[in-house]
Amino acid sequence: MKEIIVEIKNEQGLHARPSGQIVNIAKKYDLTLEIEKVGENEIVDAKNVFGVMMLGAAKGEKLKLRAISKNEENIEDEKKLLEELREMIEVDKFFEE
Repeated sequence: MKEIIVEIKNEQGLHARPSGQIVNIAKKYDLTLEIEKVGENEIVDAKNVFGVMMLGAAKGEKLKLRAISKNEENIEDEKKLLEELREMIEVDKFFEE
């Protein structure tokens, strides 16, 4: 299991389109991806667009992303998934700006 914390950088936060982008990336990997808004105790399945949208994360809020492989057999995939998401969320800002 690997986890990182990312900050929402796009102006409109985690609305429908960015949530869909997260789900699309998560579904490319044979891993479990959990997302938790830092400071809250609700964990959602990142392969469920409605769950991701329900986090309602605004610009400046932080998310904990946790990639989990079965029997820790895909550690490299865990790292790749988290880095791909970090890049899209913090650097590319969901391609909105």
